[in-house]
Amino acid sequence: MELSKKEKTIKYIVFCVLIALAALLQNVGGLWFEIGGARCFFLIPVCIILSLGEDEKISALFGLFAGFLWDTVSAQHMGFNCIFLMLLCYIVSTLETFIFRDTFLIEAAATAIISLLYVIAYWLFFVLRKGVDGSAVIFLEFYIPCFVYTCVMMPVLYLLITPLKNKLNKVQSEN
Repeated sequence: MELSKKEKTIKYIVFCVLIALAALLQNVGGLWFEIGGARCFFLIPVCIILSLGEDEKISALFGLFAGFLWDTVSAQHMGFNCIFLMLLCYIVSTLETFIFRDTFLIEAAATAIISLLYVIAYWLFFVLRKGVDGSAVIFLEFYIPCFVYTCVMMPVLYLLITPLKNKLNKVQSEN
């Protein structure tokens, strides 16, 4: 069923609000639990969940918006998150359009792969390249636990976001 312009506008506004809430939970200290110093990168699974099932351009814009919100609170790497999330949301949406189906397993695998790529790329570009002392320890004690925490939170986010996403897309349940 094709959505009207008003319904699409409402859907995209709700999706942007969800991305903004994820950015708040992720970036404002004290709003969400840190386990052993590890933080959940909420924006990655939220963007993946919202991007799959959408047009590639819309998915890229979700990634751009999420990356922009993430970059606004960073002092070192302006633009990295925008480019990273925009590019990977576009790629995941394209793969879903032409190769895969939008299922929980695809979303979980995409979240895990993208989270791992993110922590490796961030560590390489902004920790290892700058010659930070103990960079291997930082990777093992901070970035890997953040990756695991993000992957563990993905099913919870999926259970919270997917019913809303289906309702906004007017998906009929198969019973």
